[in-house]
Amino acid sequence: MGDSAGQYGLKGRWVRSRKITFADKNSTKAILDVPAKTFIPPYGVTIIIPTLFDGGTPVIDIGDGADPNGWIIQADITATSAGTYSGTETNTAHYAATGKYYDSADTIDAVLPDEAITAGEAFVMAYMVDVSDVIDD
Repeated sequence: MGDSAGQYGLKGRWVRSRKITFADKNSTKAILDVPAKTFIPPYGVTIIIPTLFDGGTPVIDIGDGADPNGWIIQADITATSAGTYSGTETNTAHYAATGKYYDSADTIDAVLPDEAITAGEAFVMAYMVDVSDVIDD
């Protein structure tokens, strides 16, 4: 039968977002484009914080147009500690356990609601699988 990539032409890839910085505070920023007919598997979105966020109450949510914290809810991120963070079912990041199929194009968004943030930067990695060949089969 062969492997699924050879059989169905699945093309998965890790995609890195633009940098998220303290300058993005008090806003929602589209940080990754998600093409139509894309599947992001469970736990397929991770935030990486190399430079600690500081000032005010630094919190971050990662979601999309349908759910602003669907991938990673702020309770799963310690923005004042360097590291990598993914969403969990416990804290209701809805897509963490099931992944999400995007029938139409969308964006992965970062929400930084506190306007008092004075430092910090991060970026998001997402594993995207083009399933257009499978869906149209």
